[in-house]
Amino acid sequence: MKLNLATVCAVMALGMAGSAFADGMVTATLENPVSGHLKFIAAHAVFNCEGSTCIAAIAPDDASDAYACKDVAKQVGRITAYKQFKALDEKGLAKCNLAAAAPKPIGTASR
Repeated sequence: MKLNLATVCAVMALGMAGSAFADGMVTATLENPVSGHLKFIAAHAVFNCEGSTCIAAIAPDDASDAYACKDVAKQVGRITAYKQFKALDEKGLAKCNLAAAAPKPIGTASR
């Protein structure tokens, strides 16, 4: 009887923690590398960037779409690859990069 109760409790606990198991690592490859180390929050995850790679060791499963990628692109610029469970396709990357910070134009002095 005690073993059955323990088994039921374990199954219930794992069932409630199911969303935690859906979390995964997100990797973003940048078009232009960052200088030094950069750490920021985007797409409900903490990203650590070095060179041309940004990694969020633990990210919610909704961090895999183009909207989440946009959050990252706002911080670091254009992204050439973005992957959590599967990589974004070219259409998704194009949508993602719409949010990338555009370089500021060099203006001329005015009076």
